Amino acid sequence: MAEQTILVTGSTDGIGKATARTLSRQGHRVLLHGRDREKGRGVLEELEAATGSDRLALFIAELSVQERVRDLAREVGEACDRLDVLINNAGVFMPEREVVPGGIEMTVAVNYLAPYLLTHELLPLLERSAPARVVNVASIAHRSARSVNWENLPGFEDYDAYNAYAVSKLGVVAFTTRLARTLEGTGVTANCLHPGVIDTKLLRAYTGGRDGGAPPEKGAEVEAHLATSPDAGEVNGGYFEETRWTRPSSLSLDPGVQERFWEMGRDLAGTERW
Repeated sequence: MAEQTILVTGSTDGIGKATARTLSRQGHRVLLHGRDREKGRGVLEELEAATGSDRLALFIAELSVQERVRDLAREVGEACDRLDVLINNAGVFMPEREVVPGGIEMTVAVNYLAPYLLTHELLPLLERSAPARVVNVASIAHRSARSVNWENLPGFEDYDAYNAYAVSKLGVVAFTTRLARTLEGTGVTANCLHPGVIDTKLLRAYTGGRDGGAPPEKGAEVEAHLATSPDAGEVNGGYFEETRWTRPSSLSLDPGVQERFWEMGRDLAGTERW
């Protein structure tokens, strides 16, 4: 396919890095994102050498801080005249509760609020580049969230690490479905995915440091498929689990749950367009 400009958040490690490598080898212009500039420069040089691409660029932002998310969107808009695909890949699993500015628990801030806000801020550029895609990395863990204690959000004062992760990924699926309805007629689609159980820092944080899971390249195959394949471009509001489109949890499809997550994002980020 023709060269696409693709932003991959959290692409200095794990699945995101493998996805950036895959997309670069396919000839796309890939925008890397990380939190640490020195590490990011090392990954940039590594991927340039591995892929032979001169179409890589690096952006640095701490996604748990809303102003840094807005800065990232602004910098991408200033550097690029188009954005064909936004892959909201970055995510965390926090064994211990940590609160970021605004009283928001870290898992909620990075896994849910950052994709919500970054998508909102980059949507004008995506619409100008249409047909374009938003690809959100969810998790099969969203099925573990049987209910949502809205009184416990966004601070998760009553903290359980796995529940916080599951709820944040439930939010990603619910947001994606709600977003897809908003995007109808714009030429931009929104889909989400479970990349598989992959050997990453996030998985090791959950397992207490034990190795396990498939190599990051397996997860990258799923992300790259949703980002570039023609058949994925025909889907809007779908959920992809490892190798196929499938139905996410009933809770994620509940219109009331979708609206509550949407309103939470809007209230926390103060977004105006939605």
